[in-house]
Amino acid sequence: MQNQSSLNLMSSFEFISILMSIVIGLGVTNLLAGAGRAFYRRRETPMDEVHIVLTLATLLILALNWWVAFKWNTNVHWSFDKFLVLIVWTIALYMLTTFLYPPDLSEEEESRNRFEGNRSGYYSAFIAFCVMDVVQTALRSGLFDPAWYLPYVGQYAVLAVGGLVVRKRGYDRFFAWYQLITLLIWSLAVRRYLVSDSING
Repeated sequence: MQNQSSLNLMSSFEFISILMSIVIGLGVTNLLAGAGRAFYRRRETPMDEVHIVLTLATLLILALNWWVAFKWNTNVHWSFDKFLVLIVWTIALYMLTTFLYPPDLSEEEESRNRFEGNRSGYYSAFIAFCVMDVVQTALRSGLFDPAWYLPYVGQYAVLAVGGLVVRKRGYDRFFAWYQLITLLIWSLAVRRYLVSDSING
């Protein structure tokens, strides 16, 4: 009876995680397809440093949060509000990729600096992602585990607000590199050595 109950609980998580995986997977696909097009057309349109770094950082964000989503597998009680928060969280992740690589652009449109035109959208989606990440972590009762999680995510939200206000190329470069470097440190060092980050099936 207990084994059957465990199977039902796992089935609930798998059912909900399917849609999350599809949305994040579409984001990864859009990001890779856009980066592939940009690389293919690099002679006609030189690749932009900020765009490249943000692409790498966003790919890392998608991979890291897909990994983190598995922590919901131990959740016992599911409700529509939890499901809705997780879906909005993953949609915010997907929107990051669409502001970096909008679909169905003509070659002429791709020749322009896409990030310049989509800066506000990207920063807004990033802020929404940070807010939803905090909400879904709070629902999982992990807001203060580890203790530095909230300040860590909060700093990104503040920096993204700065991007909306400052609107300068130098700030975009700083944000892109800062995001990539700190995410690499967080995902490969902090989470590995200071936070329990293993998947137990």
